[in-house]
Amino acid sequence: MMWLYIGGAAAIAATFLADLWLDIDYRFAADVSLIHMAVLVTVFTGLYWRRSSWRVNRIGKVFLAKGVAFSLVLWQIVVAVWVDVDYPGRQHIRFAIYSLGAVAYAAMLITLWVEQRTDRGREL
Repeated sequence: MMWLYIGGAAAIAATFLADLWLDIDYRFAADVSLIHMAVLVTVFTGLYWRRSSWRVNRIGKVFLAKGVAFSLVLWQIVVAVWVDVDYPGRQHIRFAIYSLGAVAYAAMLITLWVEQRTDRGREL
């Protein structure tokens, strides 16, 4: 996987370097990258839901909830960027998605803390 990280960082660096000779529209490039990120996070979450044993432990359940919340956040941002910042019901949707995301991360923190305490108890 290191090749993917190196290749991605090289492509980003090449874009900055190309800016010396070409007129790069960074706003458009960032908007396209946002779509890529939303698609990849959503596909990862979907594969995790369908193909992993997320029901087996507490971490799996909260990790799935986090993935769903993060996917929703990204798609809400995609709609705001590509369609209209003030699309109908946006503030209500943002409130619901961001609140669910906060609940998911609170559950993740609590679960992580409990699991780490349990692991430390086993080490002694």
